[in-house]
Amino acid sequence: MNKAMIESYLRNLLGSVLGAITIVMGSTGIASPLEFGGAEWLLVANALWASAVPTLLRWVNKKDPAFGLVAKAVTSSVTKKLEDAAVEAAKKPAAKKATGDKKPATKKATTKK
Repeated sequence: MNKAMIESYLRNLLGSVLGAITIVMGSTGIASPLEFGGAEWLLVANALWASAVPTLLRWVNKKDPAFGLVAKAVTSSVTKKLEDAAVEAAKKPAAKKATGDKKPATKKATTKK
């Protein structure tokens, strides 16, 4: 769960930082991020906390099965159901193979003396 949350945050971080750099470049007329000064990098730094907002919202959402507050309970519940299904499948006898060339049973003729 933590790995998924970190990966989600990193995706949001990358998108937010790239968006912030693009916006700062466009609004200040600077051609390259290499020319940014301290003020421009402070604007971009706001993307660090802003990118955490979507991840935190998913974490707080009780209904989010990926990594919300109930994700651990959902994960354990699903794991238990899968394990129970595997045990039930192992208990069932193997199905008999049907053959199409069976001959019908014949009755023996009885004779009276």
